[in-house]
Amino acid sequence: MEFSKKKNGSLSRFVAKIESERGSALVLVMFVVLLLTILGLAVLGATVGGAQRSETRENDVQSLHLAQKGLNEAAAYIQSELQGLKLEDIDPQSLGDILGKLDDNKSSLKVATELQSTSSGSVDGIEYDDTKNKQVGKQSIKYTITISSKAVVNGVERTLRQQVIIDSYPDFLKYVFGSQKTLRLNGSPILKGNVYAGEKLLVTNTPWYTYLGRRYPEVTKGFPRITSNADGSALGEVHVQSISSIKYKERSQPVTSEDQESDMTSLPETENERNDILNKILHVNSSNIKIKEKNKFVQINVEESFFDKLAQGLTLSKDEAAQKTLRNSMRTQYKLGIANLNSWIVARPEVTHIQGMPVAPVKVLPDAEEAVVEQYEKDLNDYNMKLQQLETLDSTMIFNGNLVVDGLAYKKLFYPPETSTQNDPKSGELPRWFIVAGNLEINNFTADFLPVRGNILVTGNVKIKGNVEFDSTMLVLGETTVEDANIKGIRSSNGSNNEETKELVLISKGKVLINRLHAFAVNEPSVEETMEAFFYTDSSGELYGVGSMFHLIGGFFAKGNLTVNAVTGKVVEPDPLTGGGLVISQTPAPERFVIDYKPDIYENQQSSLPRVQTVNVNVGPMQLVN
Repeated sequence: MEFSKKKNGSLSRFVAKIESERGSALVLVMFVVLLLTILGLAVLGATVGGAQRSETRENDVQSLHLAQKGLNEAAAYIQSELQGLKLEDIDPQSLGDILGKLDDNKSSLKVATELQSTSSGSVDGIEYDDTKNKQVGKQSIKYTITISSKAVVNGVERTLRQQVIIDSYPDFLKYVFGSQKTLRLNGSPILKGNVYAGEKLLVTNTPWYTYLGRRYPEVTKGFPRITSNADGSALGEVHVQSISSIKYKERSQPVTSEDQESDMTSLPETENERNDILNKILHVNSSNIKIKEKNKFVQINVEESFFDKLAQGLTLSKDEAAQKTLRNSMRTQYKLGIANLNSWIVARPEVTHIQGMPVAPVKVLPDAEEAVVEQYEKDLNDYNMKLQQLETLDSTMIFNGNLVVDGLAYKKLFYPPETSTQNDPKSGELPRWFIVAGNLEINNFTADFLPVRGNILVTGNVKIKGNVEFDSTMLVLGETTVEDANIKGIRSSNGSNNEETKELVLISKGKVLINRLHAFAVNEPSVEETMEAFFYTDSSGELYGVGSMFHLIGGFFAKGNLTVNAVTGKVVEPDPLTGGGLVISQTPAPERFVIDYKPDIYENQQSSLPRVQTVNVNVGPMQLVN
């Protein structure tokens, strides 16, 4: 009974406890419902806000894309207008007038979209600002156009701005080394600047050379090295048509024949592997490889450039109609042969002529008759005066026949600079030309450098030997030979304490052969032995830095195929008894083939450089205005 009473008591207390907590479940349920409601409202708010933000962002992106489309439309319009120009219209002095009229037609450019929204776009401006032009004297060499575009999508407005830079000089001047066709780099040349290959870029570690009439291969450990130039203005880029246009071959054993393109390997497809190979064969990475389409390469026509400058020199004015008539006439004679063109030039009455090389009078005996001595002294004085004609040139001059400037008879070929840059006969707005109706040979083996300052046209061949300093642009219809020459630029003051170094720019219709006869040197070339020049040939070219030294500040470019064969290290002649090829020790020094790009070539020579058939249009980065 006692147990039953205890049990009933516990039950009663439990029931009483439960009855005292009646209603707590409702409170808990309501709290959970409230919590879920708050969470639901937060999620709903976030969803609605996200949708609104997404819509605003979408409108923002669409307006930016539409504005960008306007910039693209304006840039394409500029390119189309410039592509329609004829050669004679692309004059650095008048191109600004053409660019200034581009803004007049901006309203005709359509910026449309297929978006299902309230949208509009327009090209706001194509503003040519001649105050931003890069100039030498009064002539612009770079032109700046600022284009702007506005777009509105569902009330979201965006305005973009972009600069378009136009330059009017040939593309080949922008490269330290290049070819409009196949560029082949064999061995270890050092190229400091940007490189261009218009078709293929073929790279091997096997340079070839000819010794005592026999051709030899030399398998080296090194490949070409492409770096930035001395002042960092050219970053060491490789401009090609496509990644697939670069091929290479690595040899470890001597071969009997040169590698053909079909035997070479293309670059790997994966970026990491491709970077490894590029670093090995060119010492660059993928970021240095730039794609430049061949049809965008601004080239020159050497013959037409020659006629253009010849007509310019003969007219002594900017009379385009008169120059065009002269160009047509000389073009007709040139088609009949160089002899006909020379005869045509010799007969021109517009400018002064030099009637060939003067002949020194025969010396007379001291005891000769007085009249004979007087005549000799008169003839000698006339002879010396004729020799001095080339020392103080100030106008366009025609030399009838072959000319030799050797530091003995003719001691220089020189247009003295004027105080006023505008009137300078060499670099002014109306440059004068020294015209050689024949061959030109410049050789000087004295210790002092022979100065050549002037714009020179040569209908025949050119040969340069010995110590010569240049501030000159030379256009040659024949072939060019540079043989054991130390070519440096003329130093001049630029009006401040700094000294400017000019150079030779030689543009040759025929081949350019450069023989550096510092054979088997064991040290780097001195400053005097480093050439300061830029060479262009309308033909093909093959350069060597194996037994000889080739150091050039400037550049070399060929319209045809271009090949360089080079090694790095010490090279000695083989034992004449045993024969064979050269003995090459592959060491880091000396570097036997080096070209370092000179960036101010155009500024120094711009008044006399060829006018181009098209112009370069470079589009800068976009800027968000609002």
